[in-house]
Amino acid sequence: MGGSPTPSSTNSVTDLNSHADKIREEIRRTAPKQLSIPKSISGLHTEAARSLPPTALISPQTDEDRAILLRIKTAIVALRALCQTKINAYPFSSVPLPFLQLHTHAWILSALHKYTSSRYDVDVGDSSSYSEYETKVPFDTIIFDIDTALIIGGSSIPLQLRRLVSEFLEALYAAEEEVDVDSSNCNSADKTLIASIKSFNYFCAPEYKELIDTIYLPSLYARIPTLASPTIPSFDAYMDQTLLKCASLQPIHLTGLAVTWPALKTWNSPSYLLSVTNNGRRVVPVEIGKSYVSDSWTQEFRKFGSLLNDWLQHDSQPDRACPTTYLAQHDLLLQVDPLRADILTPDLIHSATFARKETSTTKMTLINAWVGPAGTISPLHTDPHDNILVQAVGYKYVRLYPATVSKEKMYPRGIENQIGIGVDMGNTSAVELERGCFGALFGDTDVLDLPTSVSVIHDKRNEKKENEFDGDKFARLRERMLDKKKYRDRYEEFGWDGEFLDCILAPGDGLFIPAGWWHYVKSLSPSFTVSFWF
Repeated sequence: MGGSPTPSSTNSVTDLNSHADKIREEIRRTAPKQLSIPKSISGLHTEAARSLPPTALISPQTDEDRAILLRIKTAIVALRALCQTKINAYPFSSVPLPFLQLHTHAWILSALHKYTSSRYDVDVGDSSSYSEYETKVPFDTIIFDIDTALIIGGSSIPLQLRRLVSEFLEALYAAEEEVDVDSSNCNSADKTLIASIKSFNYFCAPEYKELIDTIYLPSLYARIPTLASPTIPSFDAYMDQTLLKCASLQPIHLTGLAVTWPALKTWNSPSYLLSVTNNGRRVVPVEIGKSYVSDSWTQEFRKFGSLLNDWLQHDSQPDRACPTTYLAQHDLLLQVDPLRADILTPDLIHSATFARKETSTTKMTLINAWVGPAGTISPLHTDPHDNILVQAVGYKYVRLYPATVSKEKMYPRGIENQIGIGVDMGNTSAVELERGCFGALFGDTDVLDLPTSVSVIHDKRNEKKENEFDGDKFARLRERMLDKKKYRDRYEEFGWDGEFLDCILAPGDGLFIPAGWWHYVKSLSPSFTVSFWF
């Protein structure tokens, strides 16, 4: 590196330094009180968030400046490690807020320090921890650190700090080609990935509607009641009638609830999704495996672009062998600001029906995104919140069981070990519907000789029909049905053939799921869904 900066790059550096200084000042201002954290950790936080001397922001540096940068880096690395140890000692929902705040501060400060150090021939250190980010430049590691802070910190991050971080990211993107942090940010692999994604016109192809209409809709068993184009008055009137009959809130399929959302168009564009995630370089949490109860299930952080490409390739090549990846129950719209502008919180949340409730479990609306390819599954489970589930892109099958069903008949799981911590999985059923239910909705399209993707629909439409009896296919069908009967026998008290309601959510549809109702959700196509817990 080196060389005299141009006037434009000098302005960019000054702007970025100004943003970084504002963030450090805000972190110092909002540091957890010493009474709530050990004194040693408080001291590390003070050192990690200290202001840089003016001479450290220009080249060349003095030996004293280098020593200061090294001390700050050492404090950041130690603070990060201590906070991670503290967080790992608790189930995530029980992590004390001060340690969550310190963890957020440590990762943001790490990103700022890497930016400062990257302008000189200074070792930014611990690059080996970024297995996916072994690049020649710090840009991706800066994004990784900031996204780690945003993902783990979530809604606990104060709005002012979140705003300052967002402004820093915007300034970093704008200055990427000007600031001397090494301009080779888009290498050949990145460019190939971007070109691959942009070759697709849709995240979920329009032809999927044919698949839904011809294969899946006829497979529904007990459709959830529907309310078209709901308004607060029509919703309240419907719920008043329902309460007279049932004495408790009931699920309702809200067709056309979100037809005015820009997301119905923008989120179905791979190019748009790339543009709001800095060419796919933003980092998100992803689940890997069939579902979160699978033995092989795990989690990791991935670049959004690599995930999006995987999902698009999975859809165009359905027989391609690769693990299922799912961005599930993550507040992506809080992490990636432009996406939040593409949706509206449903007005129904503020209806008289819910205002009358005296048992509300939360004072704020919790918004989460669910994004992935066809075939992703949320196993049968129950949540403590009322939920309006809105489908923005693609199609999902949902099956519901009433909260009034005896819990024993739902076969709840118990305490299970996850990363060395006992986790109560009592809100999730041990019953795997796809192993006991038969039909297209539950993965039996192979033995029924039905298409599972748009490309297969076209292939089957063009192939010649033969009326000859296929003994091998019949044998596979018989074996499949026997296997499912054996599985049903293991859970004979479960309501396999009754007590449930189901529906298919199309783009723009919503589904009200009352608190306590058990629900199973499966993507029938590439899918982008938003849940509103309240």
